[in-house]
Amino acid sequence: MPAEAIPLTLISGFLGAGKTTWLNRLIRQGLPANSIILVNDFGRINIDADLIEAEEEQVLTLANGCACCSLGGTLADQLAEVLSWEKPPSAIYIEASGVAEPARIADIARVSPRLADAHIDCLVDAGQIERHREDRYTGEIWHAQIRSAHRLLINRLPADENLAAPLLAQLSELNPEASQQVETTSEPTPVSKRAISGGPMHSFTLNCTAPLSQQRLGSLFSEYSDVLLRAKGILAIEESDRAQVLQFSGSQLRCTPSLRKGKGGQLVCIGLKSERFAELEQRVRQLT
Repeated sequence: MPAEAIPLTLISGFLGAGKTTWLNRLIRQGLPANSIILVNDFGRINIDADLIEAEEEQVLTLANGCACCSLGGTLADQLAEVLSWEKPPSAIYIEASGVAEPARIADIARVSPRLADAHIDCLVDAGQIERHREDRYTGEIWHAQIRSAHRLLINRLPADENLAAPLLAQLSELNPEASQQVETTSEPTPVSKRAISGGPMHSFTLNCTAPLSQQRLGSLFSEYSDVLLRAKGILAIEESDRAQVLQFSGSQLRCTPSLRKGKGGQLVCIGLKSERFAELEQRVRQLT
């Protein structure tokens, strides 16, 4: 008798929408026994894998999220390896890069008869809907993520129904087939009032063991929020004696104590390729 198809859940959403936080919530609630998590991040170091609250043997990392966006072989090879194990996983969860197109990742998985059709959850930052819906650079990817979802998990929705209802209606218009579920994985994110200017997305990474100033980083990120889409890392911070998980999106910097051992020392910044983004990189490196 053929083996039962392995359930596949794809967790998608734009940069900073709350994917890792949502995945950690699922882990705390209890994933099926013998599950595997694949983490696909944008950039040369995979910060998201270090932020996931699972046993290390459960998490397989894929560097450079753009490989999935362009149907690169990395994810397909990793899935083929997992399916070749003597004892395959009971379920597979993929946390996609924030710039990945979920439908293309689902197509990669669809070629294997061992896998069930992917269920796609898409995290949506309600505070960024207006910004991404009309943006000439990020809008195409954002729209593709919304339209391919089976379920929209709306994060940071305003408490005021007069503000929330139009946002939910916009999402229903873009994907009337998807169910909607309001989540509270993070506080509302202030929307940057600056116009986005730049070209294709680009990232830079910073390896630093010396403590950095949270206040100076926050001020710098806010100054360049027109081109900085996302920053995340695990860093030693001058204001704390513990390594901190640093996350910036919209125009808000959040720092929380890291659950991992050690002092950290890695930061990834993702933004629009431009002279201003290059200037931001230079100024961040000057802080070290």
